[in-house]
Amino acid sequence: MTNLLKGADIVSSAEGLISAKKQQGEFSLDLTVNTISHINMGGALDFGGSEYQEASVSLLESEKKTPDEPHGWWNLDTGDYLIRFNERIKIPAKGLIMILPHERLLAAGASHAPLAMENLDQKVCVPIHVGLAGLKIKQNARVSKAVVLSGE
Repeated sequence: MTNLLKGADIVSSAEGLISAKKQQGEFSLDLTVNTISHINMGGALDFGGSEYQEASVSLLESEKKTPDEPHGWWNLDTGDYLIRFNERIKIPAKGLIMILPHERLLAAGASHAPLAMENLDQKVCVPIHVGLAGLKIKQNARVSKAVVLSGE
């Protein structure tokens, strides 16, 4: 039987949270952006993996509006980017993490496809698409939600 984990259980399996109180939902955990990269050139995939190549990316620097501001902003033009989250989630065996776009990301004119994975670690990059009007994202903004399905 598959169970939807409660937000508190996801928090207990997570590291790198900015504010557990603000990020925890009833059955979800908000994920915050750590880095954003621009995709310069696509990678390569083959069946066996011997010719696999990651996409070529450039890490984007955030810009502070004022020198005393603690966090900067990324000003993104229309296009595709890769984001990494601050959070890492390691769930029990027989589980699956679903990464969904945060409703605020969608309302702001950007999106990403739903993703499923066994663990969320620092290597995971999520591709986001920014619409024609562009998008500003502040460091540590909540951009996605993690929902965990447990087979136990």
